[in-house]
Amino acid sequence: MTPLQLNGIVGGKNPIDVGAGKTILLQQIVINVRNGRKLVLKDINFLFNNDAFAIKIEAQPSPGVYIARGGAGDLHPNKVLFNNNTGSSVLIFLLVSAVNTSRNKRSLSRSDSWHLNLKRQ
Repeated sequence: MTPLQLNGIVGGKNPIDVGAGKTILLQQIVINVRNGRKLVLKDINFLFNNDAFAIKIEAQPSPGVYIARGGAGDLHPNKVLFNNNTGSSVLIFLLVSAVNTSRNKRSLSRSDSWHLNLKRQ
């Protein structure tokens, strides 16, 4: 098992406006997953200053997606995002996004942040 940690913060000089029902990409990294291994989201800790935002974790091109609502959380989903049974190593694009679940425009704060614990097992 290979543990990985990923941290991020919105940052910048100004809040970021997100339209009603829209998703905004916050972070993207590439992870190599060897044949016969899985990419698992073990733990997630996040804080968005607006409860209307959900955090969305995706492993593309796989269908693996995890969404946590409520603006904040310290969760232990143990969610398999990608199961590599292709016969060779695969590069996965791990995407961290914020989803505005409200019916009107909301703003992400510069201090909104996240911490993920992942494992290749």
